[in-house]
Amino acid sequence: MELNTSQNDAVLNCISKMHSKSSTFTLIWGPPGTGKTKTISVLLWLMREMKHGTLVCAPTNLAIKQVASRFLKLVQEHSGDTRCLGDVLLIGNKERMCVDGDLKQIYLYDRVRRLFGCFAPLTGWKHHLSSLSDFLENGYSQYLQHLQDSQEGDTPSFFSYARKRFAVIYMELRRCFNDLLLHVPKSSILEVNYNSILLLLEMLEEFNHMIQCRYFGDEIRKVFLYSNDEPDQTNSSVVTLGKMRIKCLEELSTLLSCLKLPLTSSKPTIRDFCIKSASIVFCTVSSSTKITANKKVEFLVVDEAAQLKECETLIPLRLWTLKHAVLIGDECQLPATVKSKVCTDALFGRSLFERLSSLGHEKHLLNMQYRMHPSISIFPNTSFYEGRISDATNVMEKEHRRMYLPGSMFGPYSFINIEDGREERDELGHSKRNFVEAAVIEEILYRLRRGTCSVFTTCFKTKRKVTVGVICPYNAQVVAIQGKIEKMRFDPLQVKTNSVDGFQGGEEDIIILSTVRSNSVGKVGFLSNAQRANVCLTRARHCLWILGNATTLASSGSIWSDLVRDAKDRRCFFNASSDYVISHVIAKQRRDLDRVNVEKSIHISSSKNCRVWVETRSPNDLNEQGTSSTSVSHYAGIPSSDIVVVSEFQRPSNKNEDVEDITVIPNKENDKDINAMPVIPDKGNVVDGNHILAIPCAMLSNLARWCIRSFRS
Repeated sequence: MELNTSQNDAVLNCISKMHSKSSTFTLIWGPPGTGKTKTISVLLWLMREMKHGTLVCAPTNLAIKQVASRFLKLVQEHSGDTRCLGDVLLIGNKERMCVDGDLKQIYLYDRVRRLFGCFAPLTGWKHHLSSLSDFLENGYSQYLQHLQDSQEGDTPSFFSYARKRFAVIYMELRRCFNDLLLHVPKSSILEVNYNSILLLLEMLEEFNHMIQCRYFGDEIRKVFLYSNDEPDQTNSSVVTLGKMRIKCLEELSTLLSCLKLPLTSSKPTIRDFCIKSASIVFCTVSSSTKITANKKVEFLVVDEAAQLKECETLIPLRLWTLKHAVLIGDECQLPATVKSKVCTDALFGRSLFERLSSLGHEKHLLNMQYRMHPSISIFPNTSFYEGRISDATNVMEKEHRRMYLPGSMFGPYSFINIEDGREERDELGHSKRNFVEAAVIEEILYRLRRGTCSVFTTCFKTKRKVTVGVICPYNAQVVAIQGKIEKMRFDPLQVKTNSVDGFQGGEEDIIILSTVRSNSVGKVGFLSNAQRANVCLTRARHCLWILGNATTLASSGSIWSDLVRDAKDRRCFFNASSDYVISHVIAKQRRDLDRVNVEKSIHISSSKNCRVWVETRSPNDLNEQGTSSTSVSHYAGIPSSDIVVVSEFQRPSNKNEDVEDITVIPNKENDKDINAMPVIPDKGNVVDGNHILAIPCAMLSNLARWCIRSFRS
């Protein structure tokens, strides 16, 4: 559990404040890769040793699982007895948390399920102790009763009966008490009972081994009739088993009288027991509402505190028994998500971590990063942390520099300029994408998959996969890339494509960043947010490859302008066109986009020819039947006699105004379904200042009859 100086100072400060008389906060500022999860784990390990009730919270299920997993690993490595984890508990929604592996040992849902059988009054721990005690005490009598109850012909020897019967009772008792030792805290079992259980299980294991592996025949009866008052007989095995039986009966009697555990079949009762008896509880801030007021919690740790709204942090802070709270986060990374502009202007999304920091509260900076190659960390360090972060020894070693692809373009850090990229909106118009960048990423992943460099040889030998993260600021780009690579086989790669928010708190061997924006005016939208950029640039361990239009980014006046300039100064700037294959990939993608655009243009032109054109001068131009006296063009075989032209109202035409669609509704005889045919918006939909609606005669007649009936009624 070695800590660096900054980590050690932060832990010691928390412990000292924990024992102060006043309730206080401690802020731990943890930039990317500085080991804040390790710091939390060591702090929690000390809290557990000191028997302080501790609640650990985080914004998301993924974040709290990472902290719990790291702490559990620390306990397994440094605890003398890894069998007992009943004082550690993970709470979360079963469907959304997706707990697997070792975390099931501390997950509330699985714990309640396992203890349900152990606490059952008729089949639980007390039943198993009583059954074994009764068998060791009255085994021969039970055998005689078995002979009376059994069918004719089924007459096993006492030795055969005893061996089978003991094995069944012992296996059930061992399973039950192994679950109890794992899922019930020592404080609930008591130390003396805990030791008695371990001793009993050890003796029963030896007793079972002897009775199963040796043949005693009729002498097994002497084992069940043996008492300490009798002199030792010639068969030493019988004497050994007899003495062991008496010791087991003594331990069983002690546990039956001293062990005080619940006897209930109520899952809510078992759930409350688990929560109340745990000393370290992990959950999201929203799930902390399940921690009731009668649960004594003295110490609160909130991970990713800068990503929580202040009101969310107040949920666990409501516990009145709290003596100290530790907020761990980084205000230079993504804050809480707030979509309302009114709420944003009112600072609703501000975290308690940020508020206390702005008020001058002391922050303990973790100042040594263990994740990124120095070529990757230098820009975020100078841009976001004023150069206060040092590179640890492990990232400066030669082994940390890994070349996954040949060529300087694919070194530890590079900006790959794609001038021919095209940004466009998706079909819904809500997000942006760049198919040219997506095609280049597909080519890079294809090269990585082939794995020709020596680093992949090592991965094959160790069966360790190279993790690759593809970060996109826009969800439409995530979908575009996933569509291109969904059929690719990635061995020996493990590829994850997600938005910036999806990568917060994560890290990968290689990060490929698609910036998407490519325009002539330098617009980059929310990409200009420095906190978002910080997350993008600090996820990689060995390689960070940034794809973007240098002209667009350099003229944006944002952090990306500095990044492009820095890449050029450090000679980490490369034109994608300098790579022969990538240049051909870009050219092919542009041709495909041009072809799609031409097809769209033809489709739009064809749609315009399908429009119903109506000419009318005023409502007075309608004849007695309601049809226009002027000519009406028609489409798809809809006769003009079946179309009624209604002038909704008159007003002066405004050429700058967007006009709603005209809808043509065909009138099908003997068909009750009326299908609407949308028409593409156009200024021509307003004729002489009139908004026009074209509907079939039958529908107008039905509408008129309905209006008359409604008026008369």
